[in-house]
Amino acid sequence: MGIFGSKPQDDNLQEKVDKLEKQNRVMRAALEFYAEVKNWQEGHKYRDEANATIFTDGSESGATVDKGSKAYRALKACDSI
Repeated sequence: MGIFGSKPQDDNLQEKVDKLEKQNRVMRAALEFYAEVKNWQEGHKYRDEANATIFTDGSESGATVDKGSKAYRALKACDSI
């Protein structure tokens, strides 16, 4: 038996749920970036993960300039959770 009479398998299940919830938050943030219409408009500015403001030259959208790096970082972050 685990702490306070809980079964060890219950503890393991909660750890899995917590991990999946964290992964869901990371993936949702990346998805929200690509789902936002303004990130596909030309000349957009946005903030990256380091909180730096990224400006485009007006010929490309923020999502195009990003080239999938938010998605890549989200996948890597999920692997490390």
